[in-house]
This record gives sequence, structure tokens and C-alpha cells, in this order.
Amino acid sequence: MRTRQVTSVFWLFAASTSLLAGTISVLPAAPTETVGQSFTLSVDISGASDLYGYQFDLGFDSTVLKATSVTDGAFLGTGGPTIFIPGTINNVAGSITANADILNGAVSGVNGNGDLLDVSFQALAAGSSSVQLFNLIALDSLGLGLTETTSNSTVTVTGIPEPGTWLLLGSGAAGLFAFRRRGDRQRIGAHTQFHCRPPAGVVAQSRPV
Repeated sequence: MRTRQVTSVFWLFAASTSLLAGTISVLPAAPTETVGQSFTLSVDISGASDLYGYQFDLGFDSTVLKATSVTDGAFLGTGGPTIFIPGTINNVAGSITANADILNGAVSGVNGNGDLLDVSFQALAAGSSSVQLFNLIALDSLGLGLTETTSNSTVTVTGIPEPGTWLLLGSGAAGLFAFRRRGDRQRIGAHTQFHCRPPAGVVAQSRPV
């Protein structure tokens, strides 16, 4: 019930006069992860002015990434108690819908920079996936819409070598080491033989017992 109430508040004011205030970004902007690795992206705002609440969706490539959780950031809570609603994760469609947070009570909105929320992912397969913000609604303390510019993230996932590849690399290193050891022994043997050979014209004699 609370989710529907908060969502209806945002859509009620979505058509209100908009004021330009701040940039909302998915960060880091260009991380590189490895298949199987878990990692977290944050949705940050910079240059906020009287931000009272927000709602937005996130989209990603579900063949490359799997979303696992959405947690509240600390920024909006600096203005007082909030009602936070983590978005609904759909790892088939590649979306996290209706992420929302709003201050609770007759207080002013917050200003400045900070973390709105954090999203945890798991890297599924090698490739590239953008993590995009869309359907953004932001409100000030008077219920007026705020126009925020947005910046997305592109996650690059690299594969890990197959076991056979590691075996070949290990075998190659071992072979190179053995070759160098054999070369070193040959050089040592030749050096010893050179120094133990009697000078030309001198016949080696056996020492009497």
C-alpha cells in the first residue's frame, strides 16, 4: 500500500513546472569486471537543490549482468526521515523499476552532492552492458518537478581463461625454465672441460701411487 501511495505522489506532480537542478549519474562510469564477480554501482547526484524525493527506473543487459539487490544511499536522509522503496528487479527483462525515496514530513529538501542508492550486480558473461537511468521524476519541497540531467554507466565484463589455457601457459613456462636450466648445465660443462684440458704438447701423466 505504501509503495502505491508514494508512487502516486510522484506521478501526481510529474507534470508540474520543472526547475533545472543537478545531475544524477550511475558510477563508476566505465568499470571493468570479471565473469563471476560481484560488484556495486551507485546512483549519485551532484548539484542538488532542494531535492525532496525522486523515482526512476534502471535498465541493463540481462545476458551480461544480473542485479541482486538495491539499497538506500545516505544523501536524502541527511534532510530527515525518508520512505525508501527499492525497485523491483527483473533479471529477464533487464530492469529495476520504481526505485523511490522521499522525505517524510514538512521539511526542506537537501542540497549538494551524495549517494541516492546502490545496486549490486553479478557479472554473468563476457561483454558490455550499459546501466541506464530512465523515467526519472524528481521533486522539490514544494512538490514542483526538478529537471535533472543524467549520466549512465557502461560495464565491461571480461572472461576468465579456460582451465586448458592455464595448463598450456603453465606447461610453456615449465618448458622454458627447463630449457634454460639445460643450457646453463651445458655452458658449465664446457667451461669445466676447457679448464681441465692439459696444454697442447703436454702429455698427462698418471701420478704414482
